[in-house]
Amino acid sequence: MKIREVFHAYKSILVPCLFIFLGITLMFAASSLFLELAEGILEKDTFALDEAILSFFQLVEQPFLTTLFSFITELGSIWFITLITIFLSLYYWKKEQDVIVAIFVIIASAGGGILILLLKYIFQRERPSHAPEYDGSGFSFPSGHALGSFIIYGFIIYLLFKEKRYMKTRILLMASLLLLIICIGLSRVYLHVHYPTDIIAGYSIGLIWLICCIFSMNLSKVYSRKVTRVNSLKK
Repeated sequence: MKIREVFHAYKSILVPCLFIFLGITLMFAASSLFLELAEGILEKDTFALDEAILSFFQLVEQPFLTTLFSFITELGSIWFITLITIFLSLYYWKKEQDVIVAIFVIIASAGGGILILLLKYIFQRERPSHAPEYDGSGFSFPSGHALGSFIIYGFIIYLLFKEKRYMKTRILLMASLLLLIICIGLSRVYLHVHYPTDIIAGYSIGLIWLICCIFSMNLSKVYSRKVTRVNSLKK
């Protein structure tokens, strides 16, 4: 039997196993990166990466970029992420009739908010500068904007990936959302309210929590379908 034939014969088993392996690998990599950064923060280390990138952004600073990044940073703010969470959960609950997705969108977003509060309290890293007009108050590590945007926009990317219609449109939207996540992180550094390592840590924790929520959501769907089949057989 050829490899292609074997793959098609066991596709229903191999594909989920591949995604589980990929998810676990990404979680391990993100955890290792975050722990490395966290150790440095607790030991009050200075990161050369932070100094280099902050210095570069100071050199290229100009009114147009400040206006642009001020707008982009709002797309990762608490109020905007909350708005998207409410809209997305209502859409899947009412329009798509998918209560499980609706619930896990809320769990992912709210859980991310709780995580960021807890981690900021633990590490208590001061910001490079305080700027309340850019949501630049409180502690710095990890970045709430980076974490929140990675979770909610990453969740949307996953939901688009799972769709089977409009492939070109989906690819364009997924690429745009990925670019937006990166730009939100850059905006926080450009506006001098976060260090680059805050952003990297926010993305790392966001990735870990997002994968946990996606795995849990899919397990809930499998369990729900199983219960539905059992109930139908009883009837």
